[in-house]
Amino acid sequence: MKKGLPGGVRTIVLSVSCVLAIAVVSAVAFEQTSTTGFCVSCHEMKQHKAELQFSSHVVDKDKKPIECRQCHMPAKFGPRYVALKAYLGVKDVVVHTFGDPEDFYRRELQMSARRFVPDDSCRACHEDLKKNVKGEALSREGLLAHDAYLGINGQTGKGCADCHQNVAHLPVFDRRYEKNAEFAARLAAQEEGM
Repeated sequence: MKKGLPGGVRTIVLSVSCVLAIAVVSAVAFEQTSTTGFCVSCHEMKQHKAELQFSSHVVDKDKKPIECRQCHMPAKFGPRYVALKAYLGVKDVVVHTFGDPEDFYRRELQMSARRFVPDDSCRACHEDLKKNVKGEALSREGLLAHDAYLGINGQTGKGCADCHQNVAHLPVFDRRYEKNAEFAARLAAQEEGM
């Protein structure tokens, strides 16, 4: 008498086991490659981390150090998250391996990087668009802009990062603007102390 599972059941068990193993390995890989430590393991990202440390976005709404993925990945895991993670991962590996990371043209990079700051990531911390982060009412211009963003007063067609530039990273060429003065001063003080 033959012992064990029949052939069809064995195939199903093996298939389910393989799918579960792939799911677990993928989940662990996604988690490990989504940490800020992993992101800044490539030297070309260290400048971005250094800038973040002196920005208004150094901590999140819960006063925890902000992670790269909180801004640069969708707030919720799903197909969009997986697609964006795959695209950005491949792009970054290609640039790091075959490009010249020392020769990034920061202005061009800054423009394309805004596409990878999903509004839902911003809105995860900034829920009330009628007040600033200190809980104070916005200026009249700020209210009009947010009303347009929300579709109350027309439609802007812009995302959060299109208007709110340089809130977490501030390249040298943007330090001259008055709206960046406080952030620029913190960065300059840090650079003088080096």
